Amino acid sequence: MQKYVLFLYLVWISLESVAEPVFRIPTINEALWDDSTQGYQTFFAPTNSGKWESGRFGCVRSEGWKFHEGIDILYTQQDQKGEPKDLIFAAAEGIVCYVNHKSGLSNYGKYIILGHKIEGLEIYTIYAHLSRIEDQVTPGRRVEAGARIATMGRTTNSGSIARARAHLHFEITLVINENFDQWFQKRNPGSTNDHGVWNGRNFLGLNPESIYKEQVRLQKNFSLRGFIRNQEALYTVFVNKVDFPWMRRYVPLVQKDSDLSAEQITGYEITFNPFGVPYRLKPSKREPMKSNSIELLHVEEIVYSKYRCRGLIKKQGKEFKLSKSGLDLIKLLTFVE
Repeated sequence: MQKYVLFLYLVWISLESVAEPVFRIPTINEALWDDSTQGYQTFFAPTNSGKWESGRFGCVRSEGWKFHEGIDILYTQQDQKGEPKDLIFAAAEGIVCYVNHKSGLSNYGKYIILGHKIEGLEIYTIYAHLSRIEDQVTPGRRVEAGARIATMGRTTNSGSIARARAHLHFEITLVINENFDQWFQKRNPGSTNDHGVWNGRNFLGLNPESIYKEQVRLQKNFSLRGFIRNQEALYTVFVNKVDFPWMRRYVPLVQKDSDLSAEQITGYEITFNPFGVPYRLKPSKREPMKSNSIELLHVEEIVYSKYRCRGLIKKQGKEFKLSKSGLDLIKLLTFVE
């Protein structure tokens, strides 16, 4: 964990003087901008269902019951063997944080994680199912926006991706906890975590399609911080902790409450979007029901009815409760080694 923290410190110091980047589409496939069914069919890679919508972000699979944390960008070029040969480019200026060359170790196959500092926020982009990773793409190496980093492929550890569906799986994400490996081992004694803190389970995805379209709509007025702060609320919980990794890492998402002194704060009210991103943290002086308690305070029923795929909350009769996965997410958010 100390190695990870030191590495990130060096990442952010090296990016301090960098102008705020704007995300680019990481392949030459620009069909997203057609804003038409034909354009979307050309841009998004479908699952075996054949529906282009299944390549989008969110509750887009299994009739809305399965979550897809990213977008799948379809190939545009093939070699003589029918393999994709689209080049992959860095979506924004940043630092190479992690490279996995062993496709059998992840359903991402061969993948790259880049780290970015945007408006004071720690942001990551993930590039998965790669066939080849450029030799110069090594942890700690700085990359420019648009730099060539890999070639599209079909690598994965689960089954195979058909040539006709070859794609780049792309995510814009936030990291949950630098203590992920310790949390993982405590929760899964004896299990192997091949990727440490860079395990895909330790990231929470934002919607890349929405980000791209908002950048175009707002131009220079686009703010990633504002985009995150204005997510749709699904539920709010109270956690009886006053210091935890997510709160320290994403300070811009913590509301300032001048009426409360540090001594008065007993915990935080955390609001989540439908896909599990805790985008607003409000200091609270609520009296906890018990030490280190987690309490579900509010659920937006209309939003709940639209987004069921993450399964973070459940309804029993007329009462909402946090599901096991919902509790696990909060425990990971607040886990301290």
